[in-house]
Amino acid sequence: MTPEELRRRYGQTWIISPAVAGGWYAVRRTALSVPAREYGLSEVRCGTSPAEPARRLEEARLERRPWQRILTNRDRAS
Repeated sequence: MTPEELRRRYGQTWIISPAVAGGWYAVRRTALSVPAREYGLSEVRCGTSPAEPARRLEEARLERRPWQRILTNRDRAS
């Protein structure tokens, strides 16, 4: 995937740029909510070539699917 293809496909949700030390990175255009961060979602994706962040951004599409927090033993005790 070329950098231009990467930007066309994911550029509405992510800012995609070459990294200073080499490689590529993508940063979300909008911040994650506190529950999303607690769930483990990331605001940044990185890679050594445009193809690597492309794979990670494709995985990020799954975040749009409904999800819920997994209950812990502490949650069950309350």
